[in-house]
Amino acid sequence: MFELKDVSKSFGEKSVLRGIYLKADGETVALMGESGSGKTTAMRIIAGLEKADGGEVIADGKTAVVFAEPRLFENASVIENITCVMERTMSKEEKSRLALELLDELLMSDAAYMYPSELSSGMAARVSIARALASGADNFLLDEPFGALDDAVREKVTAVAKDRLKGKSVLLITHSEGDAKALASRTLILSDGKISV
Repeated sequence: MFELKDVSKSFGEKSVLRGIYLKADGETVALMGESGSGKTTAMRIIAGLEKADGGEVIADGKTAVVFAEPRLFENASVIENITCVMERTMSKEEKSRLALELLDELLMSDAAYMYPSELSSGMAARVSIARALASGADNFLLDEPFGALDDAVREKVTAVAKDRLKGKSVLLITHSEGDAKALASRTLILSDGKISV
């Protein structure tokens, strides 16, 4: 579960968030709005990467983040990028098996031993998604996770994400009404620093 209560944030004289309320508890909430409206700032505050100027931030449990641009470890293979976030108590064999299963679901089984420099932007995005899904997190913060995918792959990856994120607390930042409808139980709009339904 995560929650923002009356959270405000400014950068210099620009007020980005003005007393917003946002909560997800075992559901997927989509957050939409124009570019620069503060969606990513809200996500970064939940993740603890940005400090709110005011209000209360609650994030219970482990949180995984998928950034708009994949942040993969360049010197690690695809499978290593995924297994590195798994529980330490798992055996190496089990980690590899689960990672390969995820890659197969995301139509990337052939890329397991490739390196980030060898991947297309869409493939890198899928690795980033796979890594988050493999983390065993309770909360998931997804910033335009499907933006680099073509339509056919996007439909498949969205379906996998929906299935694997069932019962988790998820914030989906997106410009796509289709993604919001496919994944989220409700959609919020961020505009002028305020959230509306």
